[in-house]
Amino acid sequence: MRLLGLLEFAIVFIGAVGMVAASVFYLPNGVHLGLFLVGAGIALGGLESIFTRGISFRVSTLSTDHYAGTPALIWGSTILLVGATLIACAYLMEQGLWRTTVVYVMRRPGGLLSLLGLIVAGAGALIVFIPRPHGFVWTLLVGVPKTIVGIAIVIAGLAAVCLGLWEAIDPLSFTRVIKSALAQAGLPTYEHYWRRMLSALL
Repeated sequence: MRLLGLLEFAIVFIGAVGMVAASVFYLPNGVHLGLFLVGAGIALGGLESIFTRGISFRVSTLSTDHYAGTPALIWGSTILLVGATLIACAYLMEQGLWRTTVVYVMRRPGGLLSLLGLIVAGAGALIVFIPRPHGFVWTLLVGVPKTIVGIAIVIAGLAAVCLGLWEAIDPLSFTRVIKSALAQAGLPTYEHYWRRMLSALL
């Protein structure tokens, strides 16, 4: 049994249970602490994968790590980013800065857009990797479609990163072009979807 993998699961589980219990018993600080623990557990798994080049959150020592190497590095970097984001959210909530931050992100979404893009691109890159060789039929029916989907997800994630950087550098141009493109497509402005999503976090 891998003690580090068990510790990662335990930290995330305790944090999640703490968040649920704090919500039931109306303990706001408990929610913040629980969210911090979830983020810390995920970040610990990310650091393990980065430094060991193996997939984290594995309890058994008998399982073969088919994703060792580059896939594990991508996995570790992605979940480290997720964990660090959750820890930052817990800190903002504890300091009473959560609402202020959400309002700011509603006005200037570039940073969050780039962050989400990196996470999506990492997930897509993981899908591209085939952990071990298979026969021709499996590769044709599963491997090729999986690779195409993974590449599409990576492209979408990188596009989100580029949009986020664009918004951060030139917000006025970004807003004008995106609103014009959505209007031509007959869709509501991006702010409509963005505000609905972020309002749920307030």
